[in-house]
Amino acid sequence: MAKKTAVKLCGQTRAADIEYSFTRGADFCGVVVEVFSSPRTQTIEKAKPLFAVDAKKTFALTADAPMELYGDIARTLTPGFFQLTANETRATVNEVRKRFGIPVFKSIHLPMAPEPGTTAGHFQALIEGYLAAGADGFVLDTKVPTMFGGSGKKSDWNLAETIIRGNPGVKILLAGGIGPHNAAEAAALDPWGIDLASGVEISPGMKSREKIDALFSALEGKL
Repeated sequence: MAKKTAVKLCGQTRAADIEYSFTRGADFCGVVVEVFSSPRTQTIEKAKPLFAVDAKKTFALTADAPMELYGDIARTLTPGFFQLTANETRATVNEVRKRFGIPVFKSIHLPMAPEPGTTAGHFQALIEGYLAAGADGFVLDTKVPTMFGGSGKKSDWNLAETIIRGNPGVKILLAGGIGPHNAAEAAALDPWGIDLASGVEISPGMKSREKIDALFSALEGKL
């Protein structure tokens, strides 16, 4: 029996979209919280009904957040996971994980094409450092100036596959430029899961039921 590939539908802004995502087969959803450079961001107050759908299966995405904000999110929204999407250090990962007891995924940004100095070994060292600091998993996203995710841009999947296959047993979500048209190809790289935002949207934060349906139709037989 083929290994199940987890599916995370991220950048959610409407409770009804989260409900539909889970009904249709998503394993996780994600909500951007207090990241005001993102068009999908939600204040903690506005995020409450989103996490109320199923907080334990919902990621709270932050970007270089102060520790007080992690505390506010943990107390108010009780997310199942934190996703640290920006330039957070190993020390920050360690402190968030220990202080709040919530699993932490760290975003790692890969180039869209091969770049000098961005070998698999470079990223392997990053992953090993964050694992030692207490990270529970990773999101391989795409390096795009001024953006920490949701760009709709695909990274160097040859590099991503090398990283994924070099870390068996590590929870790695592949993100960036995935949609119904290439979701099966992304799943074939054998990540723990795939992570979509713009690929199932009408506009930033507004999910399309038709695209969500198309995604799961494309993945039939692959999950």
